[in-house]
Amino acid sequence: MDTPERLLIDDLLMSRVNEVNYLVAPGTPAYRPIVRFFHQRYESGETGWLWPGEVAAFIRANHPHHPAYSDEECEAHLKQLEAWGVLTSEQDVNQARTIEEFVRAARRYQISETARVIESMVIRLAQQDGSRGSLDTTRLARLRDALFELGRVLADLDPARAPHDVLRRVEGLWNAADDARREMREQAVRYMRELEHDRMPTAADLVVFLKYKRMLRDYLDEFALGLKDFVERTRDLFDDWAAAGLDVRLAAALARNERERKADLRPEEEVRAVFEGQIRSMRGFSARGGDAEILQGRTTARVRGLVEQIERVVTERRNALNRARDLRLLAQAFRRAESDDDAHRLASAAFGWGTPRHMRAYNADAAAELDPGASVWLQPPWDVELRPRVRGNPSFRAVTPMADRGIQKAELRARVLEQKRAESRFWDTVFGDGDLALDGLALRSPGDRSRVVRLVRDCLRSPDRHVRLTDGSRVEILPPDDPRQIAEIAAPDGFLYLRAFRLRRTPSAP
Repeated sequence: MDTPERLLIDDLLMSRVNEVNYLVAPGTPAYRPIVRFFHQRYESGETGWLWPGEVAAFIRANHPHHPAYSDEECEAHLKQLEAWGVLTSEQDVNQARTIEEFVRAARRYQISETARVIESMVIRLAQQDGSRGSLDTTRLARLRDALFELGRVLADLDPARAPHDVLRRVEGLWNAADDARREMREQAVRYMRELEHDRMPTAADLVVFLKYKRMLRDYLDEFALGLKDFVERTRDLFDDWAAAGLDVRLAAALARNERERKADLRPEEEVRAVFEGQIRSMRGFSARGGDAEILQGRTTARVRGLVEQIERVVTERRNALNRARDLRLLAQAFRRAESDDDAHRLASAAFGWGTPRHMRAYNADAAAELDPGASVWLQPPWDVELRPRVRGNPSFRAVTPMADRGIQKAELRARVLEQKRAESRFWDTVFGDGDLALDGLALRSPGDRSRVVRLVRDCLRSPDRHVRLTDGSRVEILPPDDPRQIAEIAAPDGFLYLRAFRLRRTPSAP
């Protein structure tokens, strides 16, 4: 049985959407007017092709920051936009008469279909009456930073004795936090509402449709993750405020600031009650079941819906499915049915595959009022006992005895211990009385020579010129008395020449 493939992990999903880079690249102040010029030319009904000279002249005449826009800058910007897939280009070879003229023919540019759809969407967003909302996560960052800074100020604040400049700072931080919370909630709700009625690209152009949907999904996913991070960071913050009495200090400081600095003549208790209500609203925003979790749930549901829509479209295209075509063919088949029984059998075959078994067939013992000779679609309703299905592998055993690996572990420990002993015997043989001069050293095998060379290398790499061996002893490398002296190390396969270092071995402490 073939393993079902995961339809969402494909090349389109893993590829970058380079067509939107012009909206966020460092050169956006130049890229966006160029793309808008191409879009206007395309929408005007004229030819969508533009020469670099026309683009440069347009920027010089209309851009407030590029009055000296050069042709070289224009060529560089157009090539970058073409590399992103925003523009397409071709050489005008209509007037070429020779091969040289053909090669040197100038290039003209046109906006790509994907970029045209994206730019149309940006224009619609900008031309709406009033804000259509956004899921900008910078408001979450502003709200979080304002709350943390407010907590640091309140930690050392005495509301009754604080000077007016401190009260002004507390008011500014609180207003920044409250405004960010209110704006974020309003903008997010407005964006979700507008998203339900927005005109999106259809699935006729699969590439444009998938790119738009995945860009929108990433945008929503970023906001959902930002909300989750904000809730986790600030939920304990308000609990700490309540435990330390900072919320009481905040309400008292705001009430005193309102009465003394702004000359509010209402009673202090009434003014404080207003700010206490604002503080409760702020605390409820990140509480369990608060506005932040509600927004996160709605955003996550929208992301899940987009993923399901993308998967459905990809599945239909991959399997060559077409609902309109299937319904049209089914209607034609019903029209050609010779009798009601044929139509009933066709309906059972067409619609019965996704219904319970008792809707497709029945047996004579199901109910006394059933007519075995009539179509299943004309039978009266009857009671059917639904039984739970046992799913999973019936031969699976949750508890499996583990094999005893004690013998293998003991053998492994014995091998490692024997290797350490052999290593220690080798170094005892080489060093002898504790000092080892490399000059004139004779070794029994190339492997022993490699051990000595690795030891010299490790000593030279060590900052203190010391290396600890496996038996716990320390080896120190000493430079030769004469820097020009060369040591000769002999082995059965030849000689190795290097500087005449000396190695000193110090036993480990008992």
